[in-house]
Amino acid sequence: MTTQTGKRSNVGMIYGLIGGIACIIFTLCLYLAGPESFTNMGVGLGMYAVIITIAVLAGLAQKKQNGGYLDFGTALKTAFITFAIAFLLQTLFNFVLLNYINPSFRDELTRVSMEKMERMMKSWNVPESEIEKGMERMANQNSYSFGNVILGYGMMCIISCIVSLIIAAIIKKNRPPFENAFKESQ
Repeated sequence: MTTQTGKRSNVGMIYGLIGGIACIIFTLCLYLAGPESFTNMGVGLGMYAVIITIAVLAGLAQKKQNGGYLDFGTALKTAFITFAIAFLLQTLFNFVLLNYINPSFRDELTRVSMEKMERMMKSWNVPESEIEKGMERMANQNSYSFGNVILGYGMMCIISCIVSLIIAAIIKKNRPPFENAFKESQ
């Protein structure tokens, strides 16, 4: 992407904003569907599929902007910036939604998460005393505090870095080493 002044735009930032808006819309839909949908892992994975697709598209757009070539480092940077911005926007939206706009929904999410955790622990035949300890810890922990939200964002950045490495390895295309030498001699 080239701006009207001839400067190249930051593809990672543009696609990161697009990805962030997509994540916010996805999160808003889950919020409107209720706590069961909001805590559904399968549905949440759909959002990650969307943001991975957006990161790949960002890399391909960067490749096109570079004349069909893209070195590994630039591909990695573009994909990672896309993820980092998208997840930052989503994290900020979630924090504001669950702590300021509708704190009672946060409490409902905790209740639903605790029920799911209890069912899962029972299916694994965890002793009742351990289940009670786990439920007590979960009830006393605010998973949506600023510190925990930032910690979650940090974990997403680490995972995003790994995914960005994979994307970069797939979409990179180095210039042939002697491409310009042949053009100059003709």
